[in-house]
Amino acid sequence: MKQIRHTLAFNITDGIGHLELNQPPANQMNAEFFSEFNKLVDELRVMKGLKAIVISSKGRHFSSGANVEELLEQAGTPGERNHAEMKENWNTISERNSRSFLFFEETEIPVIAAIRGVCIGCAFELAMFSHFRFCGEDAVFGLPETTFNLMPGLGGIRKIAALCGQAKAIELLLKGNTFGAEEAQLNHLVDKIVPRRKVVEFSMAFARKVMKNYKKQKASLYLRQIPLDDPFYI
Repeated sequence: MKQIRHTLAFNITDGIGHLELNQPPANQMNAEFFSEFNKLVDELRVMKGLKAIVISSKGRHFSSGANVEELLEQAGTPGERNHAEMKENWNTISERNSRSFLFFEETEIPVIAAIRGVCIGCAFELAMFSHFRFCGEDAVFGLPETTFNLMPGLGGIRKIAALCGQAKAIELLLKGNTFGAEEAQLNHLVDKIVPRRKVVEFSMAFARKVMKNYKKQKASLYLRQIPLDDPFYI
């Protein structure tokens, strides 16, 4: 089964669902993307025969995150006549998107983020809701929202704090700086760095290995079982 929409694509083969962000080169998560994304997640919730999900992207970059101009317009500014209405609408949109992101954490099947290039803002938040995160050596992460007087609003901060500690999470949030794959791995935000051209292939192979009788509470055990002497995993 293959579905191609304007901003994303979804294909399922042998029980592995492959969700691709499909607006290269930036794969920006704009309003149209979230509309299609939320509808797809609703379908995934009831999809039969789905045994694993791999999230990746078309092109060089995972995603540059949300469209900042759209975010600022949706958030509005205090003092505007319709600010209360805009705030209510903003909260509704954020809650809907957050529920969709949360699906990937709560599902009982393995979810793997295959990250190449830039992965910042809400794209970084999405990756954090995956059970496993593999990235290329060129990956760049960050939460730049505070540089635009915004806050990450889709629940990713909670996940980041759980992985790297509250102090480091606050630092990443307030500084808004980007950082590379090695720092992400050092802070337990990614599980393994692989050659960028092999990230998706690696993630698919890992999904095939773990999807049978998968128990998400044993995520660290599955990672320790990656055979270091297997040429594919080097």
